[in-house]
Amino acid sequence: MLHIIHKHRECIGCDLCCEVAPDYWHMNDEGLAQLRYVLRVKDNLQFGEGWEDDAETLRRAEKSCPVNIIRIEG
Repeated sequence: MLHIIHKHRECIGCDLCCEVAPDYWHMNDEGLAQLRYVLRVKDNLQFGEGWEDDAETLRRAEKSCPVNIIRIEG
């Protein structure tokens, strides 16, 4: 499994992560990206997990974020 770390409160609502990886992110009612499946929250961070098969897609979402608030580990 890959670990996803998302600084959701720093999102600017560009929607790129949702377009690149819609199975993992969606736009919330405030117009900001949010992980679909949040395992835990700590301060400004949302933590989730992704499948190894989706590694390329998740890394594209990480690289496409203009404010660098997505980190994929593993």
